[in-house]
Amino acid sequence: MRIDVFTIFPELFHPFLTMGIVERARFAGALEVRLTQLRAFTEDRHRSVDDRPYGGGPGMLFKPEPVFRALHAVLGVTPSTEAAAPSEATSKTRLIVLCPSGEQLSQPLLEELAGEEHLALLCGRYEGYDQRILDAFPWQRVSIGDYVLSGGEIPAMALVEGVARLIPGVLGHDESAVRDSFSEWPGASGLDHPHYTRPPQYRGMAVPDILLSGDHGRIEEWRRKESERATRRREASREVCEGPEQGA
Repeated sequence: MRIDVFTIFPELFHPFLTMGIVERARFAGALEVRLTQLRAFTEDRHRSVDDRPYGGGPGMLFKPEPVFRALHAVLGVTPSTEAAAPSEATSKTRLIVLCPSGEQLSQPLLEELAGEEHLALLCGRYEGYDQRILDAFPWQRVSIGDYVLSGGEIPAMALVEGVARLIPGVLGHDESAVRDSFSEWPGASGLDHPHYTRPPQYRGMAVPDILLSGDHGRIEEWRRKESERATRRREASREVCEGPEQGA
């Protein structure tokens, strides 16, 4: 898989790409991540990628020119304003823009993205994007939650790592990703079950006897029930936090 990341802070990705699961995937040749500095596609001496919004208001907006030029130079992507139909490059690339208004990143979405051959991620900054950037290309908008960060780099890293660990052969065990929280492993869904390792006793806390029994059928049933219990507990805590709806 190849992932192109368009950002004005490629340096943020350098340590991320050289550690852990992502580094393992790259070393194995299963993942290629290319970083593109959007400032390289500006034409003024200040290398400006932002400007004030028309109509006034706070903040600055990403200008369309550097983004359009970068997508065309790196991916061969043509905006819809200049072509009657999407270019061949666009059809082969899943274009993703990281923004708070997007679809929330989830395990099913990561599993879907992991099946693609090529992803392109656009990381915004400032107050947001000039709308023409969003209108001219077939973006899929993705968010990591209902909050605002200073830019799309951290969400992009979350997406890259989530996808990398789903590439076959990257994790140490074939079932590791399958049994993650929110994955549909046989007999369970929702949050992952508790895990234990040696020693069997530590400071008065013991590993459940069933995990030491060697009875794999009973162990699987215990894991399924614990997964369901953890999921119900989280849902109940959310209901408490949100509270009852207030009448008019």
